[in-house]
Amino acid sequence: MKKYFIILFFIISIIPLGSADVEFTASVDAEMIGLEDYLIYTITFKGIQNPVQPDVSGIGDFNVIQTSRSSEFKFINGVSSSYVNFLYYLAPLKEGTLVIPPLKYIHNNNVFKTQGFKIIAVKGSIKKIAPKKNRRSLFDLDEDLSPFRSFRSAQQEIDVKLKAKISKKLARVGEQLIYKILLYSRNRIESVNLISGQSFTGFWQEWYPVRKSIDGVSEVIEGKNYQVYEIRKAALFPSKEGELLIPSVRFELSLSDNSFSFFSTPRKITRSTNSIRINIESLSGNSKNFPVGRLNITAKADKNSIDINELLSITVEVKGFGNIKTLKIPEFKNGEAFTVFPAKITRKINYKDNGIFGNVIAEVPVSFKKPGIVIIPSLEFKYYDPLESKIKVSKSRELSINVTGSREEYSSDMNPVSGGIAKIGSDIDFIMKGSIKDQKRFIYKSVLFRIILFLIIMVILSFPIYEYFIKSHILGNKKYRKKKDVQSLLKKLDNLKEYGDVFQIIEGYLEIKTGIRRSEINNNRIEDLFYSSGISKNDTDEFLRIRTESELSRFSPSTIKTFSQFRIEIKELKNLIKRIDLKLK
Repeated sequence: MKKYFIILFFIISIIPLGSADVEFTASVDAEMIGLEDYLIYTITFKGIQNPVQPDVSGIGDFNVIQTSRSSEFKFINGVSSSYVNFLYYLAPLKEGTLVIPPLKYIHNNNVFKTQGFKIIAVKGSIKKIAPKKNRRSLFDLDEDLSPFRSFRSAQQEIDVKLKAKISKKLARVGEQLIYKILLYSRNRIESVNLISGQSFTGFWQEWYPVRKSIDGVSEVIEGKNYQVYEIRKAALFPSKEGELLIPSVRFELSLSDNSFSFFSTPRKITRSTNSIRINIESLSGNSKNFPVGRLNITAKADKNSIDINELLSITVEVKGFGNIKTLKIPEFKNGEAFTVFPAKITRKINYKDNGIFGNVIAEVPVSFKKPGIVIIPSLEFKYYDPLESKIKVSKSRELSINVTGSREEYSSDMNPVSGGIAKIGSDIDFIMKGSIKDQKRFIYKSVLFRIILFLIIMVILSFPIYEYFIKSHILGNKKYRKKKDVQSLLKKLDNLKEYGDVFQIIEGYLEIKTGIRRSEINNNRIEDLFYSSGISKNDTDEFLRIRTESELSRFSPSTIKTFSQFRIEIKELKNLIKRIDLKLK
């Protein structure tokens, strides 16, 4: 058997691969998918050895979640052909008709082009999971005799879905709504990760903290028993009237593999919630500027009796259900017998099952102008109660403070004496005592001080010279800056230890040299840029090969190089960049 494979390999290796036709094709595994599924997009090269990975950045309707590469040889009717396949796992970004545009590839000055595809994306998931093919290894026994027979099971059917719920679909502007995302699963879930944005237009949002562990409850739906988990929760406060849309939210779920295998890994799937439309009515009349919820106000003083020279602290608190972060507390006004100073405001939020409950606290300092019983009037707080659909008024109690003592006056000893110095002997006695020092001995009259002062002045004057001449005209020169940045990147190449890091250096070089942002860099654009700059075809192909292989090495073990190969590649790359840098504009 070994001899047969050696002979077959030798025959394949000596037959020229170039005898096969060159082809560049693309295919998809489905023409209709769900938003929770992924599409397998395959690009196949025939008769091209070591092709550069195609650039798929122009596919704007999908998100590339994974890539892979494979190679194969086919021997048909005495002719051998080599095939290289690039597989892209694409997740749809929206519902409707999605487009995969044709791709272009240049080989030996010939332009090849694939066909384009139109994919229909619908809600949910429509792909059925095919069971794994049974494989028998060298260690398998007969099924009835195998000691592991009780552990074997077919791949479990995936039955996982998300559902979003809202507490009310008809509400008022500013009213608190509770939004929940529930996970229904008949599979074992290992992790849940949010992969889409959670910002809803038209709402003030307050998301509940994500719990470290979530307990599920059982629920029977259509005769099937599901475990239901509340994975996200938020309080939403509509900020405008009309029909508002709460969009779908997408999650990535890791499912536990129940098979008996030491090499099993969690399976990842994506699921999206349903979108929800709700109708929001405006508050009528004078209630438009009032907070919405169920609230009340209180006020209390830290003392009932106080000395007139001290400050009284009054604590005003508004608490209840509502948008605590936007609540404003009514303010005390100055009275004939007291003065009010600016308050210190603090807010606290508690996350309850039925909504957000919290309080806003204002600590108000108050001083008094005269002794006696001082009455501080109550505060009035108006709000709109959505449960009773009317305006309500909450009032704090009136405060009665007993102010005692008399206001302290400044003593005459503290005031400046008019008409000259009153007590000459004692007032200037400290001046008369002691000797008067020689003024020539002070440091500011020495030569050393003058030298130091001169140097300080020169340093101060050098800053404008540096800023406006050296920095702007020399260091700020674009060519000089680009040259320094390129030298810095080449130095970084000497310190790299992973082949995957080369991709970041190449991307950084192109961004510095050409001004093109990294998100806009692709192989086609590089090829056009190098061609217009007069860079040779060999240098262009070598540059694109290193860029592609260094990117793939982060995901594909087949592209990982030995240390000696890696250092040789780095040396060649430095020389290549130096040649390109001379011509690249």
